[in-house]
Amino acid sequence: MITNEDLLKEISLQELTELSDLNATGDINQEVIDDALNDAISFIESFIVLPNKPSALLKKITVDFTLYELRKRNKLINDEDKEQRKQNESYLHKMSIGRLKTQLDVQEFKKENQSFAFRHRPRRRVRLDGFR
Repeated sequence: MITNEDLLKEISLQELTELSDLNATGDINQEVIDDALNDAISFIESFIVLPNKPSALLKKITVDFTLYELRKRNKLINDEDKEQRKQNESYLHKMSIGRLKTQLDVQEFKKENQSFAFRHRPRRRVRLDGFR
């Protein structure tokens, strides 16, 4: 669903290395990242069913939960992370009741009318009988 590049949009390569390198080898440990991602996905799936083409908001929520899991393993969680988690949980709740979209629809972005000009309608004559 997300890749390391999605995580690197939020944090630096050095921070990702520090969060995933539990054995202090100086390299990114992909197993730790995958485990944190699986924990994040399982938490998200407790609210909604993951679609094949997730929306940008759902990807962002997945990245945030993955980073939260990585920080939790290193005991680096602060109040800002807790607030962001609460906000993301409220987004997931809104997705579960259908107020926010979880999937990108291709038809959703099609323009219905290519003409932006004002359309004139034929004038209708008002009957004045009975008004005088």
